Amino acid sequence: MSENTEFMGLGYDQVLLVPGASNVLPYSVTLRTKLSKEFTLNIPLVSESFSPETDKRVIPTALNGGLGVIAEQEDLIKQVASFKKVKEAAVDTEKYPNALIDSQNRLCAAAEVWLVDGAQERVSKLVTAGADAIFFYLHESLTKEARDIVKATRQAYPDLLIAVGVVESQSIAAALYEAGADTILAGRSVESSLPNDVTYPFLTVTMNIADVAAAYENKSVIAVGGIHYSGDVVKAIAAGADATMVSDLLNGSVLQSDGSFKEGNMSIDDAIFQTDGGLRAGMGYTGSETIEKLKLNAKIVQITDNGLRESHPHDVEITKQAPNYAKG
Repeated sequence: MSENTEFMGLGYDQVLLVPGASNVLPYSVTLRTKLSKEFTLNIPLVSESFSPETDKRVIPTALNGGLGVIAEQEDLIKQVASFKKVKEAAVDTEKYPNALIDSQNRLCAAAEVWLVDGAQERVSKLVTAGADAIFFYLHESLTKEARDIVKATRQAYPDLLIAVGVVESQSIAAALYEAGADTILAGRSVESSLPNDVTYPFLTVTMNIADVAAAYENKSVIAVGGIHYSGDVVKAIAAGADATMVSDLLNGSVLQSDGSFKEGNMSIDDAIFQTDGGLRAGMGYTGSETIEKLKLNAKIVQITDNGLRESHPHDVEITKQAPNYAKG
């Protein structure tokens, strides 16, 4: 995507999936998805990190097959300690048969690292503590120094999953893939000139970065932002994402018609189960038994505001509001 401020695009609420001929039943689909040649998620969900408070999501996300990201802290020792806590968690494989585990049967987790001076030292300590992935974040437009950190990390750790974001520019995505990034976090970048509200074209940005990834071997895309319902997860993957980064979905928060959020009380286990169910239904709806086939098969059409209202439940008596759904 160019840096043209006139750029227009679509958000998830502005499109619908087109049903396709299908004999695929939701229970029969597989939700596994590859982020690199060596790194596979059992479900296409990554829990977003905002602060040490969100670290509590890392273990349950991994137990259910996704990837949790441990937030960067000013005190590196505290971030390392948080990582060791995840790696020491016992995994009940009978209760959680889909858990995302490493070769030593420990839960997998990622670490957030900002692309600033000192990042390489932080990466070294986190990898020693057992980090399976590093999620680099840009605090400004991509610089040579930041790109060199990504290159050095790739050279030092050839098998480490490296994600970089948040990126909306195709040229920056290409530069980061060339530097050694396995996956790009596609969404609203820190230097974006596009509006930061419900009109942001998250779906179109994801499609554009996915077009760049397709030119490389074993490169992937994680959609970031604008994902409030399980249906948005389906649309993001249909747009070319290999996984989605989620936040409010994990605690059952719902998006209200005024753009605010209402806090939910759903457990993370239940929230992921419901999100997975919505994804499975969408895959059956489009005749896609795998994430890769959903990316290839799904067709998306733009809808009007009236169409959006019609796509929500209507002309029925609601006796109990779903815990993660609010009619817009």
